[in-house]
Amino acid sequence: MDSFNFWKFVLSELKKKKIALLIVADSSNSSPGRKGFKMAVNEGAKAIGTIGGGIMENDMSKFVISLMNSEKDSELKRLYHNNKSIHEKSGLNCGGRQIVIIKILTKKDLTIIEHIIKNLTKRKKGELLINKSDFNYRDNSDLNDIYFKDDEEKWEYKEQIGFIETAFIIGSGHVGLSVSKILKLLGFYIIVFDDRAEVYTIKQNIYADEIIICKYHEVGNKIIEGDNSFIVITTSNYLTDTEALISVINKKVKYIGMMGSKRKIRNIFNALKEKGINENLISKVHSPIGQEIGAETPDEIAVSIAAEIIKVKNK
Repeated sequence: MDSFNFWKFVLSELKKKKIALLIVADSSNSSPGRKGFKMAVNEGAKAIGTIGGGIMENDMSKFVISLMNSEKDSELKRLYHNNKSIHEKSGLNCGGRQIVIIKILTKKDLTIIEHIIKNLTKRKKGELLINKSDFNYRDNSDLNDIYFKDDEEKWEYKEQIGFIETAFIIGSGHVGLSVSKILKLLGFYIIVFDDRAEVYTIKQNIYADEIIICKYHEVGNKIIEGDNSFIVITTSNYLTDTEALISVINKKVKYIGMMGSKRKIRNIFNALKEKGINENLISKVHSPIGQEIGAETPDEIAVSIAAEIIKVKNK
C-alpha cells in the first residue's frame, strides 16, 4: 500500500468529517489481513487501503459507520475466518484470525496526521501509538517490528511510520520510465537521475517525485543510504552505466541493480576490478537485473525489476 497517499486521504477526509482508521494489530495462520495492514473509511463509506478484503471489509465498513454515529471512539475486533467458529466471524472461511483496531478520528487529530505526512515527505521516522484512550505520533522510533499488547481493556499498539521505500532510478529512458511507473504504484518514493534535460521520456515521467539532472558520476553524492533505499541503473550505454555504478557501489543500501546484457555486465565488472573495487561490493550488484521471466518490452522489464526488488525488500 502507498503509505503517503493513504495518510493524505485520511487528512483530506478528516478536514471534512470524522473518519475511521482500521489497523490489523495481529494475525495468525492464513489470515488475509496481515499485521500492519490499514484501511480508512469515511462517513460516506468511501475507503482506502485494506485489512484483508472480501465480505469482511464490507461488513467492517458498515460497522465503523455506525460506530462514528455513536459516542465510542475506539473498538477492538477479534475476527475468526471460520464460519463454524463460536467467536465473532469475519465472513471469510480461510482459517486463522485477526485482531483489528478501530479508531475514530476527528478534527482534533488533524495535527497528528499532518505530522505523519510531514515526516513521510522528509523521509523521517516516527512512532504511531494507539490505545483505548489515545491516538498519538512522535518523532523517532527504536521499534524494529510492530508492537501489540493484547489486553481487552489496556490494549496498546505501536508502529514505526515515516520511512518510505525510495527508488533511485539512474537513467530515464523507456525502461526508467516504466520502472518509475510500477514502483510508484507499489508505494515507492521515486527519484530519477539523468544527464539529459530534454529527453522526452523525462518530460513524460509524471511518476517521479523528484527529477535530478546531473552527471552520472555525481549521483552517489545524492543517494540517501539505508535499508529503505533501492538503486536501479538503466542508463543508455556502457560508459554511463559504468560511471553510475562506480558512483553508487559503495553505498549502504538495500539493493543495487543494473540493466544490461551478460557481455556488457562482464566488461563493466572487469573494469571495476581493474580500478581496485572490492569484489564483495561487485558481487552484491543484481545484474542482469530483474527476475527471469523472459521480459522483452520496457513494461515487462519493469515488472521483472519490481519483482526482484519486492523479493529483496520482503526477505
